[in-house]
Amino acid sequence: MNDARRIVMVAVVLVLAVLLLSGCTGYTIRPPVEVAEPVGVHIVDYGDTSRLWLPEDAGGFTEWGYGDWRWYANDKQSLLYGSVIFIWPTAGTLGRHERETGPWGADGVLLPDLVGYATHVHSFDVESADMRALRDELNARYESQQSTEIFNERRQMAFVKDDSSYWLGHQSTTVMAGWARDLGCEASGFSLRANYTLKEPGVTAVLEPKK
Repeated sequence: MNDARRIVMVAVVLVLAVLLLSGCTGYTIRPPVEVAEPVGVHIVDYGDTSRLWLPEDAGGFTEWGYGDWRWYANDKQSLLYGSVIFIWPTAGTLGRHERETGPWGADGVLLPDLVGYATHVHSFDVESADMRALRDELNARYESQQSTEIFNERRQMAFVKDDSSYWLGHQSTTVMAGWARDLGCEASGFSLRANYTLKEPGVTAVLEPKK
């Protein structure tokens, strides 16, 4: 066995160990209790990843996600690549999906593309100013990379390359926890998969699994 193959195998073992350990933990998110100018936001858990839904002034929401450019945006997936991307920094991607409503449509029914796909919807209020600041930052980051935009038909989301790198310390769940903190929440814990416990006054809806 050559040195390169040995290094890869060790890296895979380490990542698998982290995956096993992180599966027993997760993030705890505590929304702000007192909010002067509240606005409702959502974190939608899709099992393997999660996305943040921020309201727009003109109505509707924008759904934001973060991941690895090759794996998440381009669907170029392999077991080996999936094992090592947490160790060696790779290109990150920022995803955006404009929605006419929140996770539940105007009729109060869960949006069709979330049925059987999303597992939880975490809803909570934050300060309007904090939401707007994060929304403006995400839009600026996205638009600065507009020339790299692609559309992923399977995920129904547009993606651009992000200036940040994707790795163990900066992947979808750590980024989501950071966005929650930007919104005035407390976020503690760690997980490689979407795994959130939302404290009061937030509300979590557990959705029906796909049959």
